Amino acid sequence: MPDKPQKSKPTRKLAAHLPVIRCVIFDLDDTLYDCFVQRMRAAHRYAAAAMVKAGLRAKVNAVYRARLRAFRRDPMLRHIDPEVARNFHVTNLEVVTAAAREAYFNCPVGNLKLFRGSLPLLRFLARRGVRNFIVSFGEPAIQRRKVAALGLDREPSVEKIYYADRENVLTKEAAFRKIQKRLRLKPDQVLIVGDRPAREIRAGNDLGMHTVRVHRGEFKSQMPVDRSEEPGHVVATISQVRNLPFAWGKEARSNR
Repeated sequence: MPDKPQKSKPTRKLAAHLPVIRCVIFDLDDTLYDCFVQRMRAAHRYAAAAMVKAGLRAKVNAVYRARLRAFRRDPMLRHIDPEVARNFHVTNLEVVTAAAREAYFNCPVGNLKLFRGSLPLLRFLARRGVRNFIVSFGEPAIQRRKVAALGLDREPSVEKIYYADRENVLTKEAAFRKIQKRLRLKPDQVLIVGDRPAREIRAGNDLGMHTVRVHRGEFKSQMPVDRSEEPGHVVATISQVRNLPFAWGKEARSNR
């Protein structure tokens, strides 16, 4: 179950004994904005059209509905694409599934809106001297357009944005290491905030960083497969992060 937000701020005496966070690294999709509501269905429709164009014999709406049914069973594309292709008796399986995957990650970006609590949290942390970074996964060109649509590329409270890619030229774990090295911080002074146990939560845990899962969105149904995917904290909304038992940046220095 998601952690309940703290009802009161820690006292100065207690804050001195809390873990000190100097840097927070945020995931993008379903962490800072609602990708599930704003993009998931459009991306699956775009992928359905690509499957039909690649040779799947059916109407796009029928393929789209099949993709959503498969999504409800397992949200991972490695499950959805082949299941849908087999349901329609596709003979050129690899061609059709590859087309679907490319289309899904390259769905055009329209208007996007941050979660209500995203900017207040980023600015709250920045005022306390915490260094904010974003590490996004997907097709880098599309992810950059998302960032621009959300206004995060010109947000002063965000120091830098890294783009992890599907070919693993840059993985999330490698990006986390880059940031830690850049800031010369100990791993336990870094907090990772994301929604996916198998990606940013595992990567953060493996590096000895603190982790928070925002338990909502496209991958809400995914559960950790082992302890390496268990987050240190779970929240229902991004706003609740500020109330977790951490000492933030300058706050930590002033209480010592």
